[in-house]
Amino acid sequence: MLVNNLLIKRIDKKEGKSQSTGNEWKTCVVILEFEDEFGKSYISAIADEDYWKSLGYEEGQVVSLHLRFRTKTSFSRYVSNDIRIVNPQNIQQP
Repeated sequence: MLVNNLLIKRIDKKEGKSQSTGNEWKTCVVILEFEDEFGKSYISAIADEDYWKSLGYEEGQVVSLHLRFRTKTSFSRYVSNDIRIVNPQNIQQP
């Protein structure tokens, strides 16, 4: 989903190694601010570091981003949201 008028508040880079595959990974956690009917609101979204670098965005910029929203439920019935910044060219259509 394309979301417009997002202010980039903060960019945190994270990296690690997958416990299951042993592969290294690098991501950016991006805090985005937007206005809604209640005032300022925020989204914490994750982007692959290489894709984020290719966008060339910096803190303080107002941008439009393609976001993918998913909700997951664990075996313990804990519900969490997964919000990703995605490349629309890589999204498969049903």
